[in-house]
Amino acid sequence: MKKILTLTAVLMTCAQCMQAEANDTAVIPSAHALEQQLAGRRMASDDMPKGSFLNFLDGGILKEENRGRPDELAKWEVKGQTVCLENERRRSCADVVKFTNTELVLRVPSGSEDGQLWEGYFVNETGMPLRDVIAFDGKLARTLHGRTITAEDAKGKTIWGFDAKGTVTIEAFDASGFPFPGGSASYDSKEDDLCITPENNKVVCMRVKISGNNVKMIPLIDGVLQEKEAMAGIID
Repeated sequence: MKKILTLTAVLMTCAQCMQAEANDTAVIPSAHALEQQLAGRRMASDDMPKGSFLNFLDGGILKEENRGRPDELAKWEVKGQTVCLENERRRSCADVVKFTNTELVLRVPSGSEDGQLWEGYFVNETGMPLRDVIAFDGKLARTLHGRTITAEDAKGKTIWGFDAKGTVTIEAFDASGFPFPGGSASYDSKEDDLCITPENNKVVCMRVKISGNNVKMIPLIDGVLQEKEAMAGIID
């Protein structure tokens, strides 16, 4: 593909976009308000190559990050509730149909009357979608500083060692006592949920219930408790 701004190309072709089906009822900022809220944002999309990001910089500068390639610069501006992008080759515009703290949805002109939808999501400096960022309060994490949890289920035993610097060391054994490769990760918490972030930045959370020296750890998947996968243990 010729060297061209990713989102501009999407706005022109939108080959992977969905057909627009319904109008979103959320209030969308307009003109200067939309410009202010979009400035400083970093975003990605499932329609973009993995590791590619768009940065809406102040002053109408759009920076595209591409893994393994130099960054590219273009221009962006807002007209009403329309976002326009321009590089040295072309200018493309699309209407904003949804704008939240975590996502941006654009209606791209096409052959159909309603156009097509392009969905993007805002990310933080590490590339994690803001929708997946947890507002930690650290209360549970602080109670675990310097302590060890030994949890067991039918599959084996896991030992969690929490230090005071936000790192947990994990040792795991199968039902026969054979050890699995261990490791360490960072940890934090929100209310009663303990979240562990290994090196791949894929956050794993679980509900932790402590009663005296007894602990119950229940995995969370997409916010749903997995009671059948719960582990009971002792905290020292």
